[in-house]
Amino acid sequence: MTVIDDYTPPARADRPPAHDASGTVFRTFIAQRRSLLNVATRILGCQCQAEDVLHDAFLKLCQDPCPEALRCEASYISRVVRNLALDSYRRQQLEKRLFIGDVPEQDAPLDTNSPDSIAMAQEQATCLRDAMRRLPSRTRDAVVQYYYEDQTQKRIAERLGISATMVNFILQDARSALSAMNIAR
Repeated sequence: MTVIDDYTPPARADRPPAHDASGTVFRTFIAQRRSLLNVATRILGCQCQAEDVLHDAFLKLCQDPCPEALRCEASYISRVVRNLALDSYRRQQLEKRLFIGDVPEQDAPLDTNSPDSIAMAQEQATCLRDAMRRLPSRTRDAVVQYYYEDQTQKRIAERLGISATMVNFILQDARSALSAMNIAR
């Protein structure tokens, strides 16, 4: 018969052992849940997202070993929740900056035939026509050939008897002039 001197009974599944640092962290997390939720909600502005952050924080606390010498479990847990909430907020702001305007509103009606949109289009066409008349004739010819007749810069250069590089500069000057007149977009 073998005697095992350093036998310790297995921990119960329903609660961690009392000397386990992670066990006290879990109990503190559960006891402080409402205040942790308030912290995350203040940062994110949405209680549903704050709930997600709390779940992420709990999983992080489950996966990562807790420091053995925690002086205050509540401060440690609060810091984890705060950091995750700030990370989530920053990610939301980045996504908002990157993706805003990429997808058109699906519910927005198309007002292409409304009297206002027709009047605005006619006014823009009149302004463009007037601005084009103010351009030098060679510049106006290059713009018309390039943008309306879909000619290449090389073909325009042959027609005007200038180099393709000069056509490029003429088109840049035309864009700048029209932009100064608030016509080009």
